Amino acid sequence: MWAFLQLPALVTLLEVTRTVSVSDNGCVQAGPESPEDQDFFLQLALHLDAPSTEEVQHLVSLLLVARKECPKATEACLPALSELRLAVWPHVQAETNSSFLPWMPSGHLDNVADEDTQGGGVSSTRSMFYRHVFKAAGINTWANLHQVTRDFYRAPYAATCKHFHLVDATRRTAFAFVRDPISRFISGYSELEYRSRAAIGWPKLENLSQALQGHPVGSPERAAAFFIEFLQSGIENNGHVRPQIEFFLPVGGCSIPMDFIGRTEHLPDDWVKMFALQNETVPPFDNALATHYHDDRDKKGMESFLGVARADSTDASAPHTGSRYLRALCWLFLADFAVFQYEIPNECQQEPMKSVLALVRKASKAS
Repeated sequence: MWAFLQLPALVTLLEVTRTVSVSDNGCVQAGPESPEDQDFFLQLALHLDAPSTEEVQHLVSLLLVARKECPKATEACLPALSELRLAVWPHVQAETNSSFLPWMPSGHLDNVADEDTQGGGVSSTRSMFYRHVFKAAGINTWANLHQVTRDFYRAPYAATCKHFHLVDATRRTAFAFVRDPISRFISGYSELEYRSRAAIGWPKLENLSQALQGHPVGSPERAAAFFIEFLQSGIENNGHVRPQIEFFLPVGGCSIPMDFIGRTEHLPDDWVKMFALQNETVPPFDNALATHYHDDRDKKGMESFLGVARADSTDASAPHTGSRYLRALCWLFLADFAVFQYEIPNECQQEPMKSVLALVRKASKAS
């Protein structure tokens, strides 16, 4: 597992995926597999003692495209993520015993996510561009950037992207931080719950507030009501719970390819490494500079509903009945796990997901 992801090493992958083309409906269409492709997947499957089914091969192919294209913010990212959503949705339906139609990935950002950071860098020779992924230490990162960069300011994506392309490529750095997908979802739920109860008008959560009425605060039942809303609409594609990979999509035809993607779990170290790529030295990351909305009752309620294994638990057997909802989340966030190389929870270590992610990692290591 990488402590941090440095690009372009992240996007240097084997060209083993099937030929893809974009159809009129925006989906990735995979062409017939060549004998070489079939042999490649078969060899990987045999090496890992994993099944090599058509579904597994299709999912691996889409994830390799996403892993190659999305951090570079290319136009190929959205079709791959859209086709992936359609491919995993039957598993989401099966785990949740639901018939909801899939809500699709989108490059459109509402006001919740349409804000990024432009900093002048530490020295006069560099410009920095921070892509804010919600619920991945964004507020704290902003506070720390304000302390160490020149001409720090926050701006909408369109303005940020325009400025990015006006700066010489040798003098700019684009970066972001991501977080364990399940931990981030639980944190996103906690914040949205707090906002809905506190009647904070940004973002507007009237529909969510109505859906949660009548359920005790902090209860698994209230978390379940939220989960149903999430399955139906992604909470209207809200940035606090949408897959992190979608934050790297181009918006309005403008792209900001990443040079560095770090992890919040290793933020102090990755902070230093990110600046070291620019030959700059900065003070250590200060985790205490900013705080955010939360209520521990909400976090515990969602953990109970999902059946998340707590850190202090020593019993890894007999998973909680809520594990099927946790597995549904693993399917929805499959691209986050694959692209950012997070381990799926024990409750999700089932076929075909287990083999899909193992094959993606194996293909990447072979590059």
